[in-house]
Amino acid sequence: MIEILRKEGWILNPSDKVVNAILKRCAKNGGLCPCVHDSEVYEGKDLHCPCTDYTMKDKCECGLYIKDSNWDYISKI
Repeated sequence: MIEILRKEGWILNPSDKVVNAILKRCAKNGGLCPCVHDSEVYEGKDLHCPCTDYTMKDKCECGLYIKDSNWDYISKI
């Protein structure tokens, strides 16, 4: 089971389709974040979702989490 980590300024992607696809991919990868491509680049980091990039660097490559301000923009399109 993937832990959903709430952070100030971030929201879980409001698209159930996107969230379910990402969580299924995580489950298939043994909990590894789906944006992990090259293990050498991520050496020494926690690659389990939510990954170190989200928890420590304030970015999410896979789209499970989006910046709250980005949702305002996306919802107006």
